[in-house]
Amino acid sequence: MKFVLDLGGRARHASKPPRSAATGGLLLWAGTSAIGVSTVLLLAVFSRHHHEDFSGLSTLFALFFVASLIPSGVPLRSAALAIDGAEPPRMTAIQLGGLVLAGIILSPLVAYMLHLPVLAVGFVAAQVIVAIHLAIRRGPLIAARRFSALGGNLFLESAARVLLCTSAGLVWGLNGLSAGLTAATAVAWLTVPGRSPASEVKQRPMTTMFNTWIALALLGLFVQLDILLAPTGLTKEGATRYDLAAVPSKGVYLVLAAASTFIFPYVRVRAQRRTVIAAALATLTLGVLVTAVLVPLRGVIGQILGQHPATPYLLITLGVAMSIGGATGIVINGGVALGLARLWPPLLPGILGLLVAWGLRPSANVFATVFLGAQAGTLLITTWFCLRRRRTLARPGHDVASRGGVLGQPGVVGA
Repeated sequence: MKFVLDLGGRARHASKPPRSAATGGLLLWAGTSAIGVSTVLLLAVFSRHHHEDFSGLSTLFALFFVASLIPSGVPLRSAALAIDGAEPPRMTAIQLGGLVLAGIILSPLVAYMLHLPVLAVGFVAAQVIVAIHLAIRRGPLIAARRFSALGGNLFLESAARVLLCTSAGLVWGLNGLSAGLTAATAVAWLTVPGRSPASEVKQRPMTTMFNTWIALALLGLFVQLDILLAPTGLTKEGATRYDLAAVPSKGVYLVLAAASTFIFPYVRVRAQRRTVIAAALATLTLGVLVTAVLVPLRGVIGQILGQHPATPYLLITLGVAMSIGGATGIVINGGVALGLARLWPPLLPGILGLLVAWGLRPSANVFATVFLGAQAGTLLITTWFCLRRRRTLARPGHDVASRGGVLGQPGVVGA
């Protein structure tokens, strides 16, 4: 007999009423968008106080975005386990120590490469650890389709970002801004609603934690890699012109990101690939429409950021690129929900192509065109790849519901 989770996490026979699901999805979308809005507000405040270092501000935000996506596989893993009636993952002491050590070693190197203060990058490393714990607790909300509760927690995080970053950043600059972003993640972690009771135990194909993590980490890197490379690959003037279009385009991606979370529990239970493809096409269309709205507002965006308006070509090109990136995210998240193995290889050619273009020191327009082409090619390859991949199978004699470290692979194989 088929069961699903209601808002309280209890098993019941039918799916949630469409109106309730639609309302929750709307709140989830609004909460996800609020994170992007908080970023724009912070950029508007700090670009006026650090006018000469706008590129540094956008680079720091891009680094935080990439770092926040490193544990993005954790909520999907936690949600999949909750849907299957298993316990959520946990971070072991060894994993915690390894992350702390990696942060200490890598922070100076990353700071040197991106021309950022070491302490600011150190707070980014600390945010990753807090974000993993937050992601573990958000997973069961996705499984239970408690999108309203998840959206409310995202709203709280965005409000904390604005309050804490503004107060700390205006006093201590980039270091204070980075500390405020980390503290806001901690606020969200401490206030996320409690875990729902487990549903009926089922054994479904499951993507391993490593393959889930590396796929979503590479996706996060790919959609932000252009803004990370621009300060060193373009001239200073070109990097500023590029960032003025890239920053609102990342907002397009954040608006689309909620769709991946929304469809995950439905795909996990029903295991229909056509649902993933339809959602990806709808996401791509929505992203293009949002980009079309941004173009006539580019003057207003420039005034908000205290900068010259972005050029129409850059804004359209990067907005469409991020719309395609959102569709790629849908396909990858849907593949994880289906339990497909190794979803990350199709992302590597796009990342490599962007690095080659960066090494040639192109103009802002050429770099944007290459980024659009890389995103489009990656979407096509990823879709073809996911449609052909077989689903992961539980290993005989192992319990899929067994607990393991947050980076572990309990009871599944990834081949």
